[in-house]
Amino acid sequence: MRVMPLRPNRGNPVKTGRRTIGVPAEQGATIVEALIANGRRLPDRPAMRHCPAERPTQGEWKVLTWAEYLLAARQIAGGLADLGVGVGERVAILSANRVEWHLADLGTLLNGSVTVPIYPTSAPSQIAYILGHAEVEVCFVDNRAQLGKLIEIRGQLPALKRIIIAGGARRAGDSFVVGFDALRGAGADRLKRDPDAVDERSRRVRPEDLATIVYTSGTAGPPKGTMLSHANIMWVLRNVTPVYNIGEGDRLLSFLPLSHIAERMMSDFMPIAVAGETWFARNLATVAEDLPACRPTVFLAVPRVWEKLRETVESHVRAQALPVRAAVQRYISLGLRNVACEQDGTPVTRSTLALYRTLDLTLGSILRQLLGLDRAQVLITTAAPAHPELIRWFHAIGLPLLQLYGQTEGCGPTTANRFGQVRIGTVGTALPGMSVTIADDDEILLKGGNVCLGYLNDPEATAELIDADGWMHTGDTGAFDADGSLRVLGRKKDIIITAAGENIAPEGIEVDLTNHPLISEAVIVGEGRRYLAALLTLDPDALTRWARQHAKLGDLEALAADPDLLAEIQATVDQVNAKRSRAEGVRKFRVLAHVLTAEDGELTPTMKVKRSIVYEHHAEAITELYAGG
Repeated sequence: MRVMPLRPNRGNPVKTGRRTIGVPAEQGATIVEALIANGRRLPDRPAMRHCPAERPTQGEWKVLTWAEYLLAARQIAGGLADLGVGVGERVAILSANRVEWHLADLGTLLNGSVTVPIYPTSAPSQIAYILGHAEVEVCFVDNRAQLGKLIEIRGQLPALKRIIIAGGARRAGDSFVVGFDALRGAGADRLKRDPDAVDERSRRVRPEDLATIVYTSGTAGPPKGTMLSHANIMWVLRNVTPVYNIGEGDRLLSFLPLSHIAERMMSDFMPIAVAGETWFARNLATVAEDLPACRPTVFLAVPRVWEKLRETVESHVRAQALPVRAAVQRYISLGLRNVACEQDGTPVTRSTLALYRTLDLTLGSILRQLLGLDRAQVLITTAAPAHPELIRWFHAIGLPLLQLYGQTEGCGPTTANRFGQVRIGTVGTALPGMSVTIADDDEILLKGGNVCLGYLNDPEATAELIDADGWMHTGDTGAFDADGSLRVLGRKKDIIITAAGENIAPEGIEVDLTNHPLISEAVIVGEGRRYLAALLTLDPDALTRWARQHAKLGDLEALAADPDLLAEIQATVDQVNAKRSRAEGVRKFRVLAHVLTAEDGELTPTMKVKRSIVYEHHAEAITELYAGG
């Protein structure tokens, strides 16, 4: 099969001197050593940028240099030591993405302590479980809302000694709540009194030491605390960054939760390891505005964000004059044709290629600049399956989207598509140093230096995760295609066994259904039943556009029962069924009159569906789907 190499980035990022690719040897063996190396080797180079202004421009972003980063982290380490936090003890971070998140993280690690990130969307009961299970002594929070959650559960947490609040003016001392700046001030005083005592803890951090405990999202049962070492983190970064030419000066936009391993590795640890630069989006809603300001060279997002970016382009194009709309449609059609030829290994005619390249230099360049991705060299989708049509669309506009597969227990990435070897519909091949195989029951197994130390305080679950031969059991099922690329079929525990004994993985069906703009979530049901059915939710933004186009009035509940909308959904279901066997076909569906949310317990903080909760909440609707045979 002939696969055309993906084109390199067309932008011209400003880089001075000789650029180093990957993690240099002088960065050391721990993320602590890497930060210290940057602070000394590149003291005046920007490490992080953030912008509190409502409508930022390039000049309004505030810069924190590597020297300032290292000093602040040392001050945090000194402040934590002053509070009595010892080596190996646990410090939690309950905060949205911001500079203080990274300072708290690295300050904790410089102190020889262990970081425990918590999703800022977590409910008080979820926070209480993690803080209690990890025996956390200090917790950083970013605002009074998070502080309120901790005050509510304080009585359940005898180990918790202090809360550190960003922007707070409270003084360090005997107070239970301490201001972030006050903690830094106490640390600065300690550094003046005895700098060697603070830095000695940093020097004693070893690669095999526990660095962080990352709790899984808990789709079934309470979350497990995955233990990752400094060696896990640095091993992954040393092996993966050279594959994608990631190195010194690369810039990233941080906006996905840092409590998720993908964002933590990408915008927290990786820039430290390669001396890159992290920009902080103001929030998730402003990503489309912050991207053009940052113009990242490396960008990672989940499929839902990529879908929203595609909608941004399509909405912009719809507002243009007819000739422009026609030209853009022609450009994308040619791009999709080229992608199809690349995947099939068939040649592209010279005239088609020439026309596409001409349009790409003009229209393609404008679209990439519109998104703020005109300088992007590495574009990654991860955390959930992305529909092949979405990936093809971005390839067609000159943004080769690479699907990556991994898990918290594997410290992030396991397999990924690579430049010039993209197999759309797969998650690529094993990354360097990692071995991936398929067990007899189709489970995906992993071995490598990225495999975690196990689950905190759970030897039984650890033994189930990592077998006697060192293979990590991912809990996912998959298969290799003829080219050796991995296809992930779904979670083992999610397999549906119908009344006829058919084993069906629902995930692929759900991905196809949610490829329709109107459908935000799809949950397949059918365990022990004669056929499959689906619970569907609608995307509010797409529904608003649909209602406007069809001159419909009413709220979500009314529109969910609209005959014209149901007919459109039925047509989508029919198209999905046409690609599958009769046993895999969805016979009936129900459009729910609300969206699934983490607050209702129906989604995890990473927006994965908690099937058991959805089944429980909508038991009556499921019963109705099977009434009457």
